[in-house]
Amino acid sequence: MREIALKGDIWNNDDADILRFCGWRDIVCPLDIEKELSIADGDDVTILINSRGGDMMSGNEIKAMLRNYGGKTIARYMGYGASSATLVAAGCQIIQSEPGALLCYHNPSSDNGGDYQSHQNIAESLQNARDCALESYLAHPGCASREKLIELMDKDIFISPTKAKDEYGLIDEILPGIVPESDTGTLVAAAGPRLLITADMRKRYADHKAEEPQDQLKARRALSRIRSLASY
Repeated sequence: MREIALKGDIWNNDDADILRFCGWRDIVCPLDIEKELSIADGDDVTILINSRGGDMMSGNEIKAMLRNYGGKTIARYMGYGASSATLVAAGCQIIQSEPGALLCYHNPSSDNGGDYQSHQNIAESLQNARDCALESYLAHPGCASREKLIELMDKDIFISPTKAKDEYGLIDEILPGIVPESDTGTLVAAAGPRLLITADMRKRYADHKAEEPQDQLKARRALSRIRSLASY
């Protein structure tokens, strides 16, 4: 069985390119998983998840890839399994967890602004987005009722794999092993806000992309000179 790592924040493909250019590594996007599934080529896969979540639509896109994949799919929570990372897991046939993983199923949020009408529309849209997430969870065999899941998502708290399995039916199996000691300091730091892509970061990335053709031309010229020298 092939293992595919899904680690760090989930971003859309374009924003992931910008953040990687600026030095961040713990990032995953749909193209990453699409590439790995293409390499797996129908073999059974285990998605190793250690992610606080991120972009909901990107999580849904990865979920759809897994639902439509030809081989057997297993999701395994390794550390964090939160937010849109739980949507990814919902696309797999079997959901497992390491003991001691931190799981969080909560309502979608938005940072959009606007007047009171915009906020009313955003509130309605967020409720609809929550319902979309609920549909993903409820499609898993043995899941708890819609009402019980809504109560859990409203709390916006971390729960243990045991609670996720026994009370909510959101995972199928907890793997045997030693439960790691909790690290409150790490929890607080890791549970903070997501990275922000600034205007300066976008400009730096755009400038970098604009320079790429020139850099490629310089590289070809350098290679040509090397080949010329080698012919002497």
